[in-house]
Amino acid sequence: MLKKILLTSMLLPAAALCVQAAALTYPDVDAAKEQAQQAGKPALIVWYGSDWQPNADKFVKDWQAAGAAHGATYVFGQFDEKVGQGRDRNKVLPIEHFNLPAVVLLAPNGSYMAELSGKELGNAESAVKKLAPLAAKADQFAQLTKKARSAQGTEAVKAAAEALSMLPIKDAMRHRELCGIINKNDPEDKSGYRAQFCLDHLGMYGEIRGILKGGKEGKLNGKERKFDEAEAYVRAVLSSPVLKGAERRQQWLAGLSYVIRERILSTTTPENRDVTALLDVFREIVKLDPESQYAVGATKFLHYWDPATFNTVKGGYYTRGHQTLGFEKDWHVDVTDSYKGPGTYTFTLDPVENGSMVSRNYRVAINGKVVAKAAIPETENTKTVELEVPTLPEGATLEVWLTAKCNNGWMESSGYIRMEKK
Repeated sequence: MLKKILLTSMLLPAAALCVQAAALTYPDVDAAKEQAQQAGKPALIVWYGSDWQPNADKFVKDWQAAGAAHGATYVFGQFDEKVGQGRDRNKVLPIEHFNLPAVVLLAPNGSYMAELSGKELGNAESAVKKLAPLAAKADQFAQLTKKARSAQGTEAVKAAAEALSMLPIKDAMRHRELCGIINKNDPEDKSGYRAQFCLDHLGMYGEIRGILKGGKEGKLNGKERKFDEAEAYVRAVLSSPVLKGAERRQQWLAGLSYVIRERILSTTTPENRDVTALLDVFREIVKLDPESQYAVGATKFLHYWDPATFNTVKGGYYTRGHQTLGFEKDWHVDVTDSYKGPGTYTFTLDPVENGSMVSRNYRVAINGKVVAKAAIPETENTKTVELEVPTLPEGATLEVWLTAKCNNGWMESSGYIRMEKK
């Protein structure tokens, strides 16, 4: 009988074995919004899952205490999103979100103001303190959103933009209602507020690609695209006094780099290519905020496009990360561990996926100085070459330098590197 009970328990779904944590005693979202409007207070909605969230008991206890401590300032509410609940999340709260738990700040009129989640959320008390300066502006924000809803044209855009400027930029850009008002009343973005608040990374690229192709119905491709018009559009955004904040400028500079890069790839060949303007844009992105994700990406592109840089290859394996598509770049391959004394060595690139990679101009370098070259012509494309390696001083670094590029299929260009003494 005991064996049967144990076997049955092992077959039960994991959810059935979980003991549901106690839920918050706060009202649901609709009731909390109604109470907030009546009381003229901002609402703080705790968005969590009592039946699946790790450490839910502690989470509920912390937020219950926060409600008791700050009930005079906020109306606390909850969205307990349980497993299999099947509710339309967008109808519950005015944002799309999947990283739970989170807390959402709403103005007294129910308009979205901010959201905290992940590491930014922290514990309940710290989250309430982080939102306090913004919550203090909730009445003013509500008045501006009311004005934006009732006004038309320039007045609506101005009120919506003034309200959005009160929010952290990440929250302003998620505000569907106010961005909708701006988009409706200023579709050509004469104010500049669409670019500042309503066009995220993907939205920006959609606008740029539309211009490149010749408009909404345009079908231009390759070198026939409207590069001048697209570059003028992006530069106008960048010169607008409305565009504020390092991250917003970085995004639009990334858009400018896209236009310049597409022009270069479509209208030039590697032999007559000038990438100076492209490199300047990448450097400006990095300078604005070296720690940002935009700067991380720009740094990688700087290395990729700068003809003065080279790729360092270690570990006996090359990958697509070492490739340049359609143009050459030097590789410095560390083969110090393969050194077995002076003599003739066979150096081999053994492809797993070739990707039409061209490799030539093999050289031997010690401590960054070329000391020998392959006997074959520099222009000869080969994956295997014999190299004469002299005596390596103690502690020195031995490298094989080569020039490589991929003509197509570069995502699959990878393989092993072998250095063997004959």
